[in-house]
Amino acid sequence: MLSTLRRAPLASGLRARAPRALPLPLLARAPQLRAYASKPPQGVVSYAMKLMSDPVIETIALASRIARILIGSVLVVGSVTFVVWEGAHQYVEHVAMPAAAHVEEVSAHDTYGWERDDVTHHLGIAPGTDARLGIFGRHIVRSAWMAEHWGGGIAPQAIFGLAPRGMPVHRATDFEAHQGLRLAERFLTTALHVADTRNVRVEEFSDTGAPLDTTAATLETWLAAVRMRLGTPAALGAAGLAYEKLYDAYAAQPHAEAVCDVLAMRLGTLQGQLGHLDESLAWFGRALHDDTRTLVDAALAQKAAPRSPLAMRTAVRTLEALSRVYVHASSLSDTPRDALHDALRVQLAALALAQGEHARPGNGADAELQRAWAHETEAEMGVQIAETLYALHQHPAPRRWFSWLKRDKLLDARPPRTDVVLPATAGAYAASRAWLAFAVERAAHVQSALAAEAATPSYAGLSRKHAVVRLAERARLTESEAQLLLRALARHEVP
Repeated sequence: MLSTLRRAPLASGLRARAPRALPLPLLARAPQLRAYASKPPQGVVSYAMKLMSDPVIETIALASRIARILIGSVLVVGSVTFVVWEGAHQYVEHVAMPAAAHVEEVSAHDTYGWERDDVTHHLGIAPGTDARLGIFGRHIVRSAWMAEHWGGGIAPQAIFGLAPRGMPVHRATDFEAHQGLRLAERFLTTALHVADTRNVRVEEFSDTGAPLDTTAATLETWLAAVRMRLGTPAALGAAGLAYEKLYDAYAAQPHAEAVCDVLAMRLGTLQGQLGHLDESLAWFGRALHDDTRTLVDAALAQKAAPRSPLAMRTAVRTLEALSRVYVHASSLSDTPRDALHDALRVQLAALALAQGEHARPGNGADAELQRAWAHETEAEMGVQIAETLYALHQHPAPRRWFSWLKRDKLLDARPPRTDVVLPATAGAYAASRAWLAFAVERAAHVQSALAAEAATPSYAGLSRKHAVVRLAERARLTESEAQLLLRALARHEVP
């Protein structure tokens, strides 16, 4: 009974504190209570992870952003560079090279030889690249053209401050003006190697009548011309071998006499630069189809055999080149006066041949152009004769009591009267001044005649237009040089 009485209040109290039943909607939303924890404490772990991961994430994001910027910049710069580079190559391929080598085919009516002359003038100038060379070979050929005409840029040694003083000899060429020619030589050597691997070559011993690969011949001639402009003994030797191979190849081809004459003239000049005078005279004889001394004597005696207009122009150019060889030999000889005297004889012979062209019968544009060429040649020879007379005055002959008996009449040669008034007619260099005045008058006459022709063009054909442009430019340069030499002599003769 006592226990019953004691439990009753407890039971009644429990019933009194029992919670009220929740409504069904709230009961459905209430989270179900579990007896254990299913997740770690979120607050502490998230803060630690955030504290450690945020810098890493920021670093990765920054690095990826920088990488994207760098990759994008490289792609943009590379794309622009490639487009500019390939654009330059395509410009050279489709515009520059065809324009420099554009000639017309030789016709049967080329009586004065201007079309053949234009072909020989463009000898070794490529009109474009050959598809047989492949992508690499064609780009190499274009690079050679750019290096020759646009230069080789600035050498790295100049950028990084390596002074030429105390520089080794093998590095001194990086500072020379013909760095572009050296690059062109390397490119052309590589291009010829690529062409040889693709069976594009000039055979050493060509069969008579076998077709000549024009691409290979053009590359060989181009490389030889670049090496001649370099002028080093090694380059001249390599150019001589190439020209001899080309001469044999062209000699086996029909209707290639004009090209063979030009190659023989270049070989004569090359051998003269190397100091091989006998070989030089032999090659000049091949270009003239006559002995050089025989032709010079006949020209001085006004007994030279008549030649065609093209053959006459070739003969005069060959004699000009021969005179330069003699002048070059005078600087290497112990007796320079003898070589200078030979040069003067050759120059006067070339002048006599050019003057004889004024009496050639014929009318028309071609004949007028031939006479303009003769006037321009007289101007050039006047400058060369004046220079040779000046050099002979600097190397006087030894005085002997009988020297007046052996007075050379060539030293007293004077040009025809000119319209140029000389400030003085006497003096040590009166002969040189007279010849320079003659050159000025002839060059001015050529320029005025060609200027009048430009106003009313009468020369039909691309080759004749090329000849007019070349003659006008040469006349302008000749007049300028003669004027400069006249002023120099005037200052030299001032007491």
